[in-house]
Amino acid sequence: MASSAFSSSSSASSSSSATTPVPFPLPHPRYPAKFTSSLPCDELSALGHGDGEDPAPYSLLSTPRMIRNAVYSYINPENQSRDAFLLSWNREFAEVIGMDKNKLERTQWTEEEYENVVKMLTGGTRTLPQTESSQSDKGPRLAEPWALCYGGHQFGYYAGQLGDGRAISLYETVNPETGMTWELQLKGAGKTPYSRFADGYAVLRSSIREYLCAEAMAALNVPSSRSLAIVSTKTMVIREEGPEPGSIVCRVAPSWVRFGNFEIFFYRKDRTNLRKLAEYVSQEVFQLPKDNPQEMAEFAKTFRNAEIKKPIDAAEIAEAREHQSPSSRAATAAIEGAAEGAPVADPQHNAAKHLYRNRFAKMFEEISRRTAIMVSGWQATGFCHGVMNTDNMSVLGLTIDYGPFAFLDKYDPEWICNHSDSEGRYAFQQQPGICIWNLSRLALTLENLIGAQERVDDLEWMQQQESDPEKEEHLKEAAHHVVVEILNKSFREVFLKDYRERMNAKLGLGGPEQVRNEDLAKILVPALSWMDDYEVDFHQFFRDLADYKVQDVEGVDQNMEQVEFFVKKLLLPAIWQARGSTAVAESKSWLKAYHSRIVESEELKDDQQRRARMNRVNPAFVLRNWVAQKVIERVTESVRKVRGGSEEEDPDKDLLDRVLWMCQHPFGEDGLLKGAADETRVDVGAACEVRRNDVGLEIYGEFVGPVPEWGQGIQCSCSS
Repeated sequence: MASSAFSSSSSASSSSSATTPVPFPLPHPRYPAKFTSSLPCDELSALGHGDGEDPAPYSLLSTPRMIRNAVYSYINPENQSRDAFLLSWNREFAEVIGMDKNKLERTQWTEEEYENVVKMLTGGTRTLPQTESSQSDKGPRLAEPWALCYGGHQFGYYAGQLGDGRAISLYETVNPETGMTWELQLKGAGKTPYSRFADGYAVLRSSIREYLCAEAMAALNVPSSRSLAIVSTKTMVIREEGPEPGSIVCRVAPSWVRFGNFEIFFYRKDRTNLRKLAEYVSQEVFQLPKDNPQEMAEFAKTFRNAEIKKPIDAAEIAEAREHQSPSSRAATAAIEGAAEGAPVADPQHNAAKHLYRNRFAKMFEEISRRTAIMVSGWQATGFCHGVMNTDNMSVLGLTIDYGPFAFLDKYDPEWICNHSDSEGRYAFQQQPGICIWNLSRLALTLENLIGAQERVDDLEWMQQQESDPEKEEHLKEAAHHVVVEILNKSFREVFLKDYRERMNAKLGLGGPEQVRNEDLAKILVPALSWMDDYEVDFHQFFRDLADYKVQDVEGVDQNMEQVEFFVKKLLLPAIWQARGSTAVAESKSWLKAYHSRIVESEELKDDQQRRARMNRVNPAFVLRNWVAQKVIERVTESVRKVRGGSEEEDPDKDLLDRVLWMCQHPFGEDGLLKGAADETRVDVGAACEVRRNDVGLEIYGEFVGPVPEWGQGIQCSCSS
């Protein structure tokens, strides 16, 4: 173990007996893993797993190859444990997944426990954490890690087999208190059969970005994978700009199944395994019950001959959009995501027709609903993912695979955060529409199962339909009507509802019950358009708007001094000097409606309470790209000092822990700070302390405030 500031373990005794393995602080595994015991495995990698045969050598298993008839391959992480050490440990999330409450902090671990954790997270051991009751006569159990096989559309084109090229799942665990299942996965753990021409490693900079941003998104109430730990390895990784320090991040999700897992079977015409995967996801991931045979029979008897109407297409949306101004059109597109081909409400859609939604249709409906909530969170928080390929889309509607992501600085609906995205396919305003496009790719893989409706469990009939192109076309047609209805209701309507509720709270217009449809056209879209025209910082806009006062003021015209101060504070000096008076005048187009909306309600008129509510949903700290870059540079330098044996004082030894805490507590913590003195110290874990003052912003130090000139418009690439 490296002796460093990052390895905050205690020096307790490690004199456990050989017959009683030291328990890990890590959560206890579910053995065997439900995922691997339920789905088909790569035959070569399955050798040696309970069948008495000798396992294939690692050099063969990790060689890139085509994997057929399998959802996953067994593969052990490469051993990178030599001189590895823990950079940061997420004690807040450790509690969420059900770790022993006496072992949440690194300082509560023994030296041996610390070493075992580092080895487990770097491939140095596969001995699973256990209690005395879980010990067997055969000794401690070994983890059987696996990597997923999937395909996917990359930038709009199907790319064939992709798979987990550097991510390896360690094991599943179940929180005994909540019953929630979690799957621990190592990113940067070495080669797998899906690595293609890559090395299977992750560089420190990309690991830091994912480790921090996953927690930032969760704190902003956006569905996301989570982070448990990040480890520095001695591995030097070669990338475009030369060698970089390597690392491994332990990320966690209830499931890592993606849209691409279905696509690979569909394009290989492997209907058998596609159905197995769909059964697993519907039953185990979403806990959907099997279809009731009696209900299906009753439906067939009553409705089977009902007429099915064909929905209209979305051309009218594009035509209507042409009559909007460019800024309003961009703002509306960012909200509605009505990209070309998106389903729209059909006037005939409520006509008499009867379509049976079997469990696979319900599964697709749930995936659509969750995806809508995820991307609504992206749009409301100003988050741009950067690589919305179908292999990066979670069936659980989680934000996963953080790569060239960015939070908006100035509001720009056309912002492209990935400099590899030359056509702007994944620009900020395109994200809702891309989600619909990706969902339509997923629907394509499920259309036979959905289109079979109440006869989906009649396997002989299904085989007859699928073997006859003309009959199979009827399955696809029936599926089309179900899918369009789901995308209209479970995506488009859910997205708009959730987005409006989020933005209502950000604007200080009350809770979900106070949402008004007209606020979208009268306040939100004009405000976004104004922000775009004057290059206003998206996040600072809402923090400053919280200071807007309406008490004892009839309207905006009587409040112009405050309006001018508000606008001047938001605009860059050059823009204020050149266009300040115009900006003030044009802000009235939406401020007038906003002011009137607030003064209608006694609850909203209370400036102090409204400000407090707004500051609880509008972050003071945002993991902007310039912040992430600064953290990366300083943590990288700290790692260099540790590995070089430097004895000089390192002020950044706990920087990653501090910024992690900021990501998890981004709102200034007004409620906790009430009555606190300027020099109050608040413990954020044994590794560090953060100073707070009565304003609540000093806790973020240099990482809040105007974006520095060098940090404006930072883009990243897919490569990491």
